[in-house]
Amino acid sequence: MENELLNSLVRICAALDAQQVEYLIVGGTAVALHGYFRYSTAPSGAAVTKPDLDFWYNPSYQNYFRLLDALESLGQNVDRFKAEQEPNPQKSYFRYEFEKFTLDLLPSLKASIKFASAYKNKQVVRLTGIEVPFMGYEDLLLDKATNARPKDLTDIQELKNRHQQE
Repeated sequence: MENELLNSLVRICAALDAQQVEYLIVGGTAVALHGYFRYSTAPSGAAVTKPDLDFWYNPSYQNYFRLLDALESLGQNVDRFKAEQEPNPQKSYFRYEFEKFTLDLLPSLKASIKFASAYKNKQVVRLTGIEVPFMGYEDLLLDKATNARPKDLTDIQELKNRHQQE
């Protein structure tokens, strides 16, 4: 992971941690943290020039508003979300386009994994002084298998190959 992207990842995690947001890094970044790095790809499978960072957040009301506070601390305008009369955190997907990456904040995954269970199974890596929680190995394989896109199937095979070598 290049330094600028790593610094952005750490900055986002620090902002989430400061607000006590419960979250997990998922997707390709979690795959990389498990030992297989690949460039982000479009649904067609073509490499994209801008990587994406996928974060799965606990969609409870309390955590949702903590997330909004963290996004605000990162310079995002979340006034309209804070002003919602009946917010639905379980349906609140956020996407932010930055110059060097895209940030996706997901309230759920396609796989039948519950956040609380995945959070208990999380793994943590320390990056420049920040503890970064990411999806555990078995949950990541299940998530990838559920999505079953060509890149997900490649991720599964590469992760299993690396896991067997350990």
